[in-house]
Amino acid sequence: MKRFLIFFICACSLPLYAQQAPAPRGQAPAQPRARQTATGNKPPIAFTQEQVPSSAVFAKPITLSYSFSHAPGYKVELDEENLPKDFEFSSIQGMPDSPGTFTYTITAYPFELKEAKLTPLTFLLKNADGETVNSISTEETKINVSKAETFKDNNFREIRDPHFPFAWFKWLLILLVAAGAVYAAWYYWQRKQAAARALGAPQDNRPCEEVALSKLEALIQSGLWERHEYKIFYLTLTDILREYLLRRFNIDTTADTSAEMLRRIKNSGQELMAPLLPKLRVFLSSSDLVKFARAVPPEEYRNRDIDILRLLIDSTTPKSQELVKTPSTRQEAAK
Repeated sequence: MKRFLIFFICACSLPLYAQQAPAPRGQAPAQPRARQTATGNKPPIAFTQEQVPSSAVFAKPITLSYSFSHAPGYKVELDEENLPKDFEFSSIQGMPDSPGTFTYTITAYPFELKEAKLTPLTFLLKNADGETVNSISTEETKINVSKAETFKDNNFREIRDPHFPFAWFKWLLILLVAAGAVYAAWYYWQRKQAAARALGAPQDNRPCEEVALSKLEALIQSGLWERHEYKIFYLTLTDILREYLLRRFNIDTTADTSAEMLRRIKNSGQELMAPLLPKLRVFLSSSDLVKFARAVPPEEYRNRDIDILRLLIDSTTPKSQELVKTPSTRQEAAK
């Protein structure tokens, strides 16, 4: 029984010894098989050679080389959508060596200090129609990245005299300053001329209600409505109202919107204006539709708005004053 156990142990040890035994003298050791994808019914593709450096210098180019063997009649392409993030790639060149071999040469720049990860690169095997029929990926590789060498000599010297590189910018700045000065002088002169014209213009000393009614009559006779210039007509009509409010009640609405004008009039405390606010709201709404919405008002709306303005002027004019006669009222009186 003891002899049988010894014989059994020796028989089991022979295969292990044969695998670990060195190759005979003069015979090259067995090379590891090239990595390839599981084929099945797919055309085969395999790496025959990979050249990837183990170290590099920051931001200096390194060369990666990959050679393949594949089924003839196909081409190999690099999948550029999933390139390693620690590198920038400036050149990717692929060239067939024979109908069944292909070599890719890639120039990469490491931009990660100490250790950069060259994540797996995927190469696609495509047929003549451009369809991917197989693929193969490299293994992740870590590359040691050292700092780039810098110039350590502190004794710098200029090789040319310093100068302002953009001389035209200086002249452009001078031109802009001169243009600004000319514009400021022209604006000041215009203001002075406007002030002088205002002082020299004759002052209209008529009562504000007479001024407003005369301007209203001039607007009706201007022909703006007949020429379909409705926006200008209502702009002028609203300006007559604003000027009357300023001269009669000292209510300045020159920069107000319609809503702000109504609010200002309501808060002014003028008792004469309170009953007229609903009609004034209708007047301003109609005016806004024409001025901003480009609405075309019917003639009856125009007559209604003119009557509202006349009613406002008449209702807020002190009764102790003499009745103001416009050109139209004078003609009626003459009849």
